[in-house]
Amino acid sequence: MLLVKGKEIKSSISMPDAIDCVAKGFSDFNDGLFSMPQRSIMGIKGATVLTMSAYRKDGKYFVIKVVTVFNQSSTIKDKMVDSSVFVFDSKNGNLLAKLDGDSITAIRTGAASGVATKYFSSPLSEVLAIFGTGVQALTQVEAVISCRPIKKVFVYSRNVRSAKRFSDHIRNLFSINIVPGRAKDLKNADVICTATPSEDRLFDLDTIKRGVHINAIGSYTPSMREIHFDIINCSKIIVDSLEACKKEAGDLIQAKNETSWDFDNVFMQLGEVFTKKEKLYELQKNNTLFKSVGLAFQDLVIAEVLMHDL
Repeated sequence: MLLVKGKEIKSSISMPDAIDCVAKGFSDFNDGLFSMPQRSIMGIKGATVLTMSAYRKDGKYFVIKVVTVFNQSSTIKDKMVDSSVFVFDSKNGNLLAKLDGDSITAIRTGAASGVATKYFSSPLSEVLAIFGTGVQALTQVEAVISCRPIKKVFVYSRNVRSAKRFSDHIRNLFSINIVPGRAKDLKNADVICTATPSEDRLFDLDTIKRGVHINAIGSYTPSMREIHFDIINCSKIIVDSLEACKKEAGDLIQAKNETSWDFDNVFMQLGEVFTKKEKLYELQKNNTLFKSVGLAFQDLVIAEVLMHDL
């Protein structure tokens, strides 16, 4: 059995390649080519365990990802999330590889936002705002700057020191103009990415410009929320999976429960963009919001690339 660590995974697939790979995955998902049950959620002492599985019809592999999310009050402070992707031979069920799940999750989640940014943001987008300073935030930045001519990045965090440290790290990696953001800077953002565990809105409608594109990837339970109801009601909503978001996307679930917004207002699933490109003309000057809770087929398509190259 192969044991593949994060460094090897990151060096084996570039973000542009991951975006292309995940884009094809969303197209195949829209065509019904994956078997993918809803993720299971189990509470254990001090943590939540998520289990996700996927299989491509007639594919060589199936994968099961196990994610453990430790509570803020847990004594384990150095790593709040730990995950592994297990790759099996679909012919005989043999376990072939254990892949570092943290890096795969970050890459494929960033790549999904890259796909959404490519199709729903202005091609002239030059300013990015990122909420969050963790591993997911890093790949959000990497994906957006891979798709758009970003010249400046504003970083938002409740911890000023974290924002400064993250800014320095991104600047060293990508040689881009990046600084901690002020409240008034958000109005300049063409693209906004949210990658936090927040249970309350991060910003209001009157603090963002018209025509902004938002990638909201932080909330994945009904109790979590990053996006204000007013923004949801004034945006074209794109989801990774309508079925999954109805069960897990706290931003949208709470908007449905507390406002006139309903899931019938969802503009499209991301995979539909490849067969309904004419609908993109409807987006001119609209705010767009991509809501992602993460889907197991994304782990599978990245694993397929890695298993081919390793």
